[in-house]
Amino acid sequence: MNGMSLREKAVLSSLGMILLYGLAIALWFTSQEAAWRKAAKTYERAKSQYESERRLIGEKAKWNQAYEDEKALMPTFEVGKSTDTTWLGKMDSLAAKHHITISQRQSGKETESGEVLELPIEVKNWEGALESLVKFMHELENTDEGMFDIRSLNFKPSSKKGYLKGSFTLTCAYMREK
Repeated sequence: MNGMSLREKAVLSSLGMILLYGLAIALWFTSQEAAWRKAAKTYERAKSQYESERRLIGEKAKWNQAYEDEKALMPTFEVGKSTDTTWLGKMDSLAAKHHITISQRQSGKETESGEVLELPIEVKNWEGALESLVKFMHELENTDEGMFDIRSLNFKPSSKKGYLKGSFTLTCAYMREK
């Protein structure tokens, strides 16, 4: 380096600076490319969500009609009338029909979920065959006698061969007359 002239040193340092600027620009562009890809993905996701929401808004009348149809099928009780005996009776009759033995059951407290009221029934002890349980649950979900939903189901093998025992929570949905 000592044998170089001042002019050669200036050219060499200018060339070094140009290389450093070029490296900085290259690094900046590569980091920006990742940011552009991320922004493009975010944009595509937002566009997809917008189209989905636009389609749903366009189907508003269809969904309102489906809601009204389901609401019309929902059982309605008088204000102040206890519903637990009705639901317990229906559950017991369906359980007996499908050979499910229920030995411990208790209705919970009525809760409000929008326009709909729900009454949970805790069945702490039931016993039956797997096929009977499946048929019982299927009829509960598809019966015209009420709207039922099994929120939780626990079971284990029973001491009887081929049988299961356990517990479940059945939720009954209904409305009150206004």
